[in-house]
Amino acid sequence: MAEKRKIRVLLATIALLPWLVTAPPASLAATPVNPSTSAEQTEEQVLLSHATTQSYDRQSWSVIGSQREHRVKGRESLLEIARDYGLGYREIAMANPALDPLLPGDGAKVVIPGARVLPEAPFGHGILINLAEKRLYYFFQEGEENLVITFPVGIGATDGETPPGDFTITTKLTEPNWTVPLSIWQKRPYLQRVIPPGPDNPMGSHALQLSQSSYFIHGTNRPWSIGRRATHGCVRLYPEDIPLLFRITPLQTPVRIVRQSLKVGVRMDEIYVEVHPDNSMSNSDYLLRAQELLQQKNLVESADLGRLLNAVRGKRGVPVRIDQERRELRAEGDDRAPGGNKL
Repeated sequence: MAEKRKIRVLLATIALLPWLVTAPPASLAATPVNPSTSAEQTEEQVLLSHATTQSYDRQSWSVIGSQREHRVKGRESLLEIARDYGLGYREIAMANPALDPLLPGDGAKVVIPGARVLPEAPFGHGILINLAEKRLYYFFQEGEENLVITFPVGIGATDGETPPGDFTITTKLTEPNWTVPLSIWQKRPYLQRVIPPGPDNPMGSHALQLSQSSYFIHGTNRPWSIGRRATHGCVRLYPEDIPLLFRITPLQTPVRIVRQSLKVGVRMDEIYVEVHPDNSMSNSDYLLRAQELLQQKNLVESADLGRLLNAVRGKRGVPVRIDQERRELRAEGDDRAPGGNKL
């Protein structure tokens, strides 16, 4: 397992090298910081992000990525496989409900749900966090090209939900201390009030603070929590993802946190809907929302009501094709997308 991990790190390094040695465009230039590297780094801390940049067009190509398959090797768990493909736990578990998350079994076929409909965003440059799918999208532009990078995230649990709303990035911290909130410290008074950087610090290596709040987007020392409701309101990323987001996100970047349980997108003449479970919504609520989005995009006449109903009932959390052309969503994604560069 360790040898396989080293090979993956090497391949990721090769893929990242051209991007890392090139200064980011002015619009992406992060505020200079003085990162301090820990004297001892674990293997997990030196992993590189599997995130990719992808082009999109709101009018003609707003479904990105592709679905893939993976064959389990030995005692691999779905948690390990999810991380290797830039997924959160919930995403891979929903796509593979018949498999044991801890021991799916040598040779088992695992569906990798890498395709997704882009959420509705009010900007061309900024961060959008969709609580319904536990995923963060970073939209930006290079010249006239619209680009997006997306990361799985952990969000607030029921006793400390991540608040929806509009924010900006006001502070960027490397190797942050964690000041234990009073509400947590009262329940666990044995904790230090301030946790220094290191393996016991739940904020990880980097943190981005949101305006008008005590909430952060940060790393984690518990990577298995990504894709779950597991925080006290903050948004956490894999240890290998947060340095990348930190680097490309300038101060004052807008952040919008939403709950979009249903999304509609297009891929040329194909229409897709992506539906996520939401206990606050009935099937009628989903259908009303779908109708609103289809009308906004002038797609009502091209949509198939029967396929839409099946997608709403299934709530699979992956793009499902609903236009009147009776073809199934391909297992392998269409490579005709306008761009898509490995970071």
